[in-house]
Amino acid sequence: MRLAALDIGSNTVHILVADAVRGRLEEVAHYVEMPELGPQVARSGAIGSRAGVALRAVRKVWAQAQSHGYERLIACATEAVRQASDGSAFVRQASQIIGVPVHVISPQHEAKLSFLGAASRHAVKREWALVDLGGASTEIVIARDHDMLRSATLALGSGVLAATYLSDPPKPEERARLRKAAVRGLIHAPDGEVERLVATGGTASNLPSVLARRNPPGVLTTADLLTCEARLDGHRALQLQAELGLPAGRIKALRAGVEALLLLLDWYGLALLHVSHEGLRHGMLLAYLKHGENWWRDPPHEIT
Repeated sequence: MRLAALDIGSNTVHILVADAVRGRLEEVAHYVEMPELGPQVARSGAIGSRAGVALRAVRKVWAQAQSHGYERLIACATEAVRQASDGSAFVRQASQIIGVPVHVISPQHEAKLSFLGAASRHAVKREWALVDLGGASTEIVIARDHDMLRSATLALGSGVLAATYLSDPPKPEERARLRKAAVRGLIHAPDGEVERLVATGGTASNLPSVLARRNPPGVLTTADLLTCEARLDGHRALQLQAELGLPAGRIKALRAGVEALLLLLDWYGLALLHVSHEGLRHGMLLAYLKHGENWWRDPPHEIT
């Protein structure tokens, strides 16, 4: 069975097309656009004028995915749409474009779905942590093997942090203010004696290519993240686009995201960051395979 999952996030609109083979997912295609709803909602409380940009992004990735002949499309929206005063109207328009309901999922269910996707590849028997760093919020799950132990949603997002604290390129004093703000948010992170930190989301999946475009690593050290930070801060984002092979909007978000990941490594006393390309969209599809049309509802039990 070929399935597709569309996710309207706070920085991006993604769509994943994958084949379900004996309960596992084999990726077919992935498309992404960056309408950057999060900073707009953080400033004004509404999507407002960014709605047109975001709806065009939805239409574009949906059209690209259609060429792969999927049998079922499911869709969700996360933090920026949850927080926006006009989120309901935006969701109605997006649903009309793609022909299926766009479900606004809760932060708790978002964490469960991201965990389900990442755990399919990265779970370890001892305690580990999953960090899903998004554009406007971060979900953290402490787990043992495939079992969630506890989770929390933090008001930390790469897009909002970058728009609030960093110019282009960032100045050292701006990074200091960003770190101070991010540490205040980290006090709500769940405790855990974790042996592995796994990160998913746009920052995590793109940072390895900042380090090495040809053979990007799957595990990043603290030194690697500091190297990424220096490269991202070296010039204006528009100047770095061709060198890094990333759009300017993504480069700006990465600048804040790398700082958040460095702080999270320090918070949990670790020196290695494991990068997961499986996350929310993979979890959406795995939940659909298990729960059918109720995949988007918060279940009374943990998803395992």
